Amino acid sequence: MSRRGGDRCLELERVIASRFRSGSLGLDAAANLFDELLPHARHASVRAFNLLLTAAASRAQGRGSSSTARHRLHVQPDGPCLPHQGISRPTNLHHHDRQLLVNTPVINRLLNGPCDAKRVGDAMDVLLRRMPEFGCKPDVLSYSMILKGFCNEKRVEEALDLLHMMADDGGGGSCPPDVVAYNTVITGFFREGQADKAYGLFLEMLDQGVLPTVVTYTTVIDGLCKARAVDRLRVSFRR
Repeated sequence: MSRRGGDRCLELERVIASRFRSGSLGLDAAANLFDELLPHARHASVRAFNLLLTAAASRAQGRGSSSTARHRLHVQPDGPCLPHQGISRPTNLHHHDRQLLVNTPVINRLLNGPCDAKRVGDAMDVLLRRMPEFGCKPDVLSYSMILKGFCNEKRVEEALDLLHMMADDGGGGSCPPDVVAYNTVITGFFREGQADKAYGLFLEMLDQGVLPTVVTYTTVIDGLCKARAVDRLRVSFRR
């Protein structure tokens, strides 16, 4: 890195830190600073990148920001991770001939924003397309945020498809659904008044060897009672 480039890098890092502390780092500004810093980035720039990622996630509602900025930061999560965060197994990413560090927990920050903003389609794009490009594998948290996002948007059938995709991929040792994932979709079906599908998914969970929790049983019992299908509880407890 030339001295001029190094000076520019330090200047940008100071601007990012200052605006982050003051709370004035909006999504458009974060996107612009992200693009400007990347060509000059050094290994010590990881803190500045994480501040930009954090700002992008917290501002994901998109108020006062352009759709272009949201696309650039949500669909292109090139940010590295901070060593002191205790995040293990970072992946090396070569971008503009510079080696940065990116891993699943860093990208998970970006998934939360669009899911909360009811733009789960953006999150799915990151999960299915961008994460594999960066050599990152989704973890249970990645999937759980999107499952919840689908259910919050009343798209429970799509949540079920994603759950089954997790189960299919799980055979390869990647990320089989856990009880929290099942609970999320079961709850979504009950909220939509689809007690039959919720109960069927509960039985499927048992068949998969996933042990129910108190939350699971409470959800199923409450849902079946409201659906006036209490007789099914006998079958559940016998299993």
